[in-house]
Order: sequence, then structure tokens, then C-alpha cells
Amino acid sequence: MPEPITTYTQQYTVYRHDGDHHGNVKPGALLRYGQQIATIHAEAVGLNDALYAATHTAYVLAKQALHIDRTPHVDEVLTVTTEPERCKRAVNKRITTFYDAQGKQVAVLDSRWVLIDTEKRLILRKHPEQFNDQWAPDVPFELPMKMVKADPADCERIGDCVATYSRCDMNGHMNNTRYADILCDALPWDVWDRGEVRDLKIYYHREIPRGESFTLLRAQTAENQFYFCGEREEKSAFEASITFA
Repeated sequence: MPEPITTYTQQYTVYRHDGDHHGNVKPGALLRYGQQIATIHAEAVGLNDALYAATHTAYVLAKQALHIDRTPHVDEVLTVTTEPERCKRAVNKRITTFYDAQGKQVAVLDSRWVLIDTEKRLILRKHPEQFNDQWAPDVPFELPMKMVKADPADCERIGDCVATYSRCDMNGHMNNTRYADILCDALPWDVWDRGEVRDLKIYYHREIPRGESFTLLRAQTAENQFYFCGEREEKSAFEASITFA
């Protein structure tokens, strides 16, 4: 097993296809940068597909929160640093911070991961010894994870969404970053013309396999805030909240 590397830094360019009609980076793009650097960091310390296959394990994202201090623009080069925390109460917290060319923080992502036994479909509170506690013993920073919710009965039905080819990943289900794209698509254009996203929170309850559909519900919980719920087979698949500045 390689030596522990408790933090990892990489640069990402906000490409034109990652920007919206204002030239602002899409929230889903920031989540994808965060997911990619987490994967690269894990592989750098030996946590790779071969290890997951040998131990019949997989990391699953339970929830994440994104806070944007200043919305990055297309063509900006962001320096991204990620720092995960050792498993505590079955959860690995990972803090990923985005900096601009001047070294100023523009966004931060707090993601909470659990390791599951892929055969028994159970969350592992104790990781296999091959994982060797690679991460920092304590990462004190965290974002607020609590979201303002609405009763599904009080939500507006936006429509049915499908885990299509472009939304799914190699695990055969809808990728966790694509939920953000769907939420953003479910908001009226005038919302985007009036403000910018400051906070995004997503709770992942049940995976959405490729080809499967879910019903998207939406409610406005404050002047600048929206709550979303995705229901599949009469159960909640995910919940989310977007707050605008």
C-alpha cells in the first residue's frame, strides 16, 4: 500500500460546456470536479477498482453540501484541494475546496461517503484492513447539512425523469452529480436571471438504476430557496435543496 497522502491538489479549467447561459459554472460541474479529484486521490493511495473488487466493497455517497462564495466563470482555472477524514460512525467526510487564480476560496464541497459490502448490501462500520486508515484522523471543518423540507403533499409535481445513458456511470445507476443537473433544469429561467446558487444540498436515499424513472417534486420553501424530492416506487430516492443569493 502506498504511503498516506492526506490531501490532494489539482487544477481544473472551467470549460465552456461547464458554463450556463451567463457563463457561470454549473453547480453540477463543480460536483464533477469534486468527484474526480476524490477518485484520483483514492487511487493515489491504493484505493482502486482492484481493491474494491477483491474486498467486495464500494464507496457510496450518502449526502453532500456545496457552498459557493463566488460563482466561477468559464475559462477560469481553479485550484482544487481535497482532504478526507478517517471513518467515524461508518462515515468518511471529505472536504474539497476550490480556489481562484489569486488563491481566494470561491467554493467548498462537503461530501459524506459510506463503504458498503456489495454482496450483502450493508454499510460497513469497520473497514477491511486493506484500507489501512489512509486519511487524516480529523478534519474539523464542515458545512451545515440540514435542509428545509416540505411535505410531498404540498409539492408541485414537475414530471417524470429517467436515468438515461448520459446520466449514468460505470456503476449502472444515475451518477450523483447528475441529480444537480436535473434540479437546475426544473427551475424557471427567471430564477437563473435573478440570482446565483449559493448553497446546494443533496441527500441520496436510494440509487436509481439505469433505465429506471422517478417522479420529481418541487416546493418553494423561502423567497430564494427550493426543495426537491425524487420518488421512485412510492419511496423517496433523494431530497435536495437549492438556495440562491
